[in-house]
Parts: sequence; structure tokens; C-alpha cells
Amino acid sequence: MTLAALLISPDDAHRITERFRAVTGRRDEIKGSRIDLGERAFLIELLAQTDARAMIGIALSATRPGPGEDRGLHDLHVYAALLDTVVQRLLPDLVDCPHVLIDDGRYGDGVMALIRADVAARLGTCGSANMALSHDADGLQLADVLANTFFTRALPGDRQARMAALVQPFIDAGRFEMQILSAEAQRNYEQRKEQQGSS
Repeated sequence: MTLAALLISPDDAHRITERFRAVTGRRDEIKGSRIDLGERAFLIELLAQTDARAMIGIALSATRPGPGEDRGLHDLHVYAALLDTVVQRLLPDLVDCPHVLIDDGRYGDGVMALIRADVAARLGTCGSANMALSHDADGLQLADVLANTFFTRALPGDRQARMAALVQPFIDAGRFEMQILSAEAQRNYEQRKEQQGSS
């Protein structure tokens, strides 16, 4: 599983998606699974023209459920732990009262409300965390493209080298950073949540 947290202003995100649509003629939601390599490269080059940064959370060994563990619940725990990890890593770079927008389309409303509350707690009393459907939020669409790019970059195949070549200059420049979620980090997250639930 791969998750991208994009640090960008709403105005910059909107300018990028508007320019992308004007050039490509696309009017649908911009998703990494729907665009070709040329469109992806164009979008990332537009992103490079801003001061945006991205933290990419990647789960490798942590994605394997334990014996007898429910796969759906495990997937949820991995997603929540990835989100917690990337937000925590970006906290030093956020403004005094940060606003985090989270994709609302992955799980049910009740589950996403709990995840939103967890992120909000990380941000402190001044920050805020809100949910939005990705087709309504430019920044979430850009984050999806980055997450899909890094996911494809990690898969063996003929597209792997192309994705790596696409993002490597941004990794070298410190614009894109990767954070691998270890199984230990995931367990620590789950234990912390269990302790919060019992307190």
C-alpha cells in the first residue's frame, strides 16, 4: 500500500489541475490509474514549478495480515498507520495552524471520522483535519497521482524504470521523500490506539 501526503497551497493545486485539463482536454477526476505516462510526467512537471513537497508512505512487510487476522481490518490498520506516519513526519514543515485534507472515499463514514479525529489530535488545538471526496479536491487528486506513481515504481515490470526515472530528480532534490512503514511501527500504532480506546 502506498499513500502520499502533499504539502501544497489550495491555489497552487487548483492552478495545476486547471492547466492540466486545459492542455489534455480531460474533464474527469485526475487519478494515477487513469492517466498515461506523458500526462503523468506533465502533471509532475507542473508540480515542480511550485514549492510543493510530498511525503510518500509505503507499506511493505506490514501489508501481510497475521495468522487468522481479518484482511479488511488489517488493511484499515495499515492505511491509518501510514497516514499517521506521514502527517507526523510533515509536522515540522507545517504552518502554525495547519489544515489537513483527507480523502473520504476509502472506508465507511464512521471509520473515516475516527481516522480524521486521530489526525486532528496530531495537529494540536490550532490545526484542523477535514474529509473531502477526491473529485472535489485538487490537492487530493495530485496526491493520488503521486501515490500511484510510487506504487508502480515499487512493482517489478516494464513501467517500473520509467516511474523511477520520473520521480528520481525530485527525490534527489528533497522534494519527494519516502517513509517505509515497518511492521513494528504498525504494531506500535495499533497498540497506541488500543490504549486510547481503553482509557
